[in-house]
Amino acid sequence: MRRYLGGRTPEEWLGALLMTLVVVLLGFQVIARFGMGRSFSWLEEVSRFAFVWAVYFGFVIAAAGDRHIRVSLHIEMLPPKARLVMLTLADVIWLGFNAVVIWHGYHFTVSMFEFPYISQTTGINLVWVQMIVPLGFAFMSVRIVQVMLRRWRTGQGPVDSRIGE
Repeated sequence: MRRYLGGRTPEEWLGALLMTLVVVLLGFQVIARFGMGRSFSWLEEVSRFAFVWAVYFGFVIAAAGDRHIRVSLHIEMLPPKARLVMLTLADVIWLGFNAVVIWHGYHFTVSMFEFPYISQTTGINLVWVQMIVPLGFAFMSVRIVQVMLRRWRTGQGPVDSRIGE
């Protein structure tokens, strides 16, 4: 699939697209406010929604690259096999946390369909914004499992973000 997406993952493209949307909308808002003396409140709200979604796609990108923040000094001291076991244990705990967030996020999302909370300026049901929470954690869980499998196949640990690529 990456071959068709220019070597990037779908979440990288969506995150970049959403951040571009944020910059364009806020740039237009600044031009409209200071250049034309008008303000569009819905632009700020839509850009905020796009930013929230972009942040969640950023989480997924970090999980896919095994680049989430972790204290790894003690892990580096372990032998390679013990390192893999500890990283796997940490990822399993992380997946458990994700499962809890997905479960409660799903039920919260369903309740927002039943009892809608409507945005003041755009008039949309905010369930479409809040839906990124269970979706983001589900996408992140898929990437975590992929990283765990890759780690066991290659024997490599997490990427050290202090070292250039």
